[in-house]
Amino acid sequence: MIKKLIFFFLGVLTLMGVAAGSLWAWLPSDKDIRGCMVTKMYQVELCPGSKNYVPLKQIAPILQKTIILTEDSNFYNHKGFDWDAIEKNAKEGWETGVFKRGGSTITQQLAKNMFLNKDRTFIRKGLEAIITDRIEHTLTKKEILERYLNVVEFGKDIYGVKAAAKYYFKKSPAELTVVEASFLAMVLPNPVKYSQSYYRKELTPFARKRLGRIVDDLFQYHRISQEEYDIASAQVAYFFQPEPPPEELTSDEAIPTLEELENLESQEQLESSEEAE
Repeated sequence: MIKKLIFFFLGVLTLMGVAAGSLWAWLPSDKDIRGCMVTKMYQVELCPGSKNYVPLKQIAPILQKTIILTEDSNFYNHKGFDWDAIEKNAKEGWETGVFKRGGSTITQQLAKNMFLNKDRTFIRKGLEAIITDRIEHTLTKKEILERYLNVVEFGKDIYGVKAAAKYYFKKSPAELTVVEASFLAMVLPNPVKYSQSYYRKELTPFARKRLGRIVDDLFQYHRISQEEYDIASAQVAYFFQPEPPPEELTSDEAIPTLEELENLESQEQLESSEEAE
């Protein structure tokens, strides 16, 4: 009996070793992380140096600041995992009975986008943690942010900041304004849903409120100046809506009525005939 148990546990250990070896061989190498690839989740080409890849220096600083503020405010201070945020979410979950999804760091999101699928399993979460750690040890923070901005989804079939800036605003990523950067940040939690605002050319009250809150946070956390805040705040009210009418004309500039135009034309014709005589 003891002999059988020993062989059983040896068999289990062997299988675990084989599984661990296979897993280790499957995990992305430093070369995989740095090189060109087609992402696992959305089948998007990610290739630094290619024509569709935008270096960080060609992406508006305000977009970089806005994405970090809204998606991962401790990005430059953690090693891939925001333990403070994890602890806070867990505590709130135990107290309320509702455990929130999301809260992943930019590095975790990049790991998912590059190498994983949409499965919500413990195995996938474990792989995500291992790959996140590898990415943090392979790339600099700026390289992580650069790759993230080139692969993240901004709407249905809209991947990367170059495609998003062109599609929504007909401009390059370097030209984005405060309110435009705030809009792109706004759609990230649910890009397919929130990007519907663009198709309708109208923000829902909730979306407009969220857009305004992002602009407020940018100012509150000293990412923009008072002047930039004033301009962006004014734009929020009319974002994706017709511009407000011009200021009321003075009496001297008032637009003439149709009757006045006809009288004016008759008077000009009369004066012309008198001059001809």
